[in-house]
Amino acid sequence: MKFAIRDDDTSYFADPERLQWLYGDIWTHAPVSLAVVPKAAGFRDKAIPERYWRAERKFPLEENAALVSFLRPLVASSRVAVGQHGLTHEEFPDGYEFQAAPDLESRVREGRDYLERVLDTRVSVFVPPHNALSKRGHAATAAAALNLLGSFLYFNPSLRPWDRRTFGNWRRVRAYRARTGRSKHDRWIYPYVLRYDRHAEFGCHSLIPGTTFDELKSAFNEARSVGGDFCIATHYWEVDTGLKSVLLSMLDYASKHNDVTFVTADKLFDPH
Repeated sequence: MKFAIRDDDTSYFADPERLQWLYGDIWTHAPVSLAVVPKAAGFRDKAIPERYWRAERKFPLEENAALVSFLRPLVASSRVAVGQHGLTHEEFPDGYEFQAAPDLESRVREGRDYLERVLDTRVSVFVPPHNALSKRGHAATAAAALNLLGSFLYFNPSLRPWDRRTFGNWRRVRAYRARTGRSKHDRWIYPYVLRYDRHAEFGCHSLIPGTTFDELKSAFNEARSVGGDFCIATHYWEVDTGLKSVLLSMLDYASKHNDVTFVTADKLFDPH
């Protein structure tokens, strides 16, 4: 069983000391996958210092030299892997970036090329800001052959482009939901990779304020019992000592199982 940690929102605004506090005693034995914003916009958001809320420009990652210097050796040593988290993470009147931006294809290309250059790595995973992806967003990331991490168990033709594998994936998800006694309205994560013609998708379990160890443990046990994999998604900026304790308890619990391997998020998409 593969187990991955995904952390969203690393950007120009991130403090290396905060990342070190959260993951310094974790990534030596369980790598962490950071979904990085290449050229972050400044706006009112808990992840952004207030002095940047009214900024009228974008903030490229490399302008935070301390952060880049902190991340590059972690990436080189495979303690950290890099995924793409949009381009600017900005919000639009009609939705979030990869729902409503007018130039999604170029945003994918620009963001990936930038991260690969600045952090000297290969990027193969895309995490949509706010886990929000329109039909155009799906098409743009699929065209770039980027695998998706998020929650995308919708098969409405108005929300995603269809290819020759979509109907089969819909049937797999429907059969699993029926087998586990869930309704369409229940919140849950499908524990297997869904493969499409040019990309694949996998869902992560949220570690947010209010998440308990028992909730994650139950989801982990279910995924393990059916031969699936497991991913935790969180935000470094909202993890306090209580949530870190939940994460550490979950990692300790998972490590007691000999069939569990801690991997970077991109490895979730490798064949077993």
